[in-house]
Amino acid sequence: MKPEEIKLTGGRSTESVIKIGNQVHRSMSTNASFVHELLKHLEKNNFPSAPKFIGIDEHGREILSFIKGEISRDGILNDQQIIGAVKILRQFHDLAAKSELCKNQETICHNDFAPWNVVFKNGNPVGIIDFDEAAPGARIDDLAYFIWTFLELGNEKVDEEIQIQKLILISKEYQLATPENLVDTILKQQNRILKFRINRAKNETDYRKKEFSKNKVHAITREIAWLKARSKAINNFLK
Repeated sequence: MKPEEIKLTGGRSTESVIKIGNQVHRSMSTNASFVHELLKHLEKNNFPSAPKFIGIDEHGREILSFIKGEISRDGILNDQQIIGAVKILRQFHDLAAKSELCKNQETICHNDFAPWNVVFKNGNPVGIIDFDEAAPGARIDDLAYFIWTFLELGNEKVDEEIQIQKLILISKEYQLATPENLVDTILKQQNRILKFRINRAKNETDYRKKEFSKNKVHAITREIAWLKARSKAINNFLK
């Protein structure tokens, strides 16, 4: 009797993600070869928070180990959860920096280290999924994207002081070498995704995806304005 196939949700990059037993079968991205080498490097260095690359199935899908837990979409994390997530990101960067995959860059960036790609167990972050966009880059880029997405910077329904306090907490916990560049880097990440969403809103043929991107364009534009208006105050806190 074959194990039941269960469709998984969580990461955004791949629509076809199936769990069979304790393994995950995913359609492969154009970046698959790089990702597989990265996952093998992380496994070799005993990184506990990423799936292990197992192989390719008969349908040409990659096979990964399954990380038990759930994807959290229930608002901003508390301080304990934030610290746990920062520690995972820092350990990932530290180990990835030892890989030849970095070439001449500082480390490997996940490039989508966001709530929808972090696995929680008993309320605590335990794993990262969906490495499809991983590439050599700078630590601060991943950290900036983390701050923007996890704290929902610019969300008018979230207390502004809490957002800023947690931003400072993340910077200090990661021990970022250049905190003075953090706000500008968050803005860079926001503009990167804004450009992507503008393109999707214009060219997407699927109506639901098109509308999603249109709404995101408006939201990100507001978030950029929010951060620009507070950039001097935040930079003063980061000094």
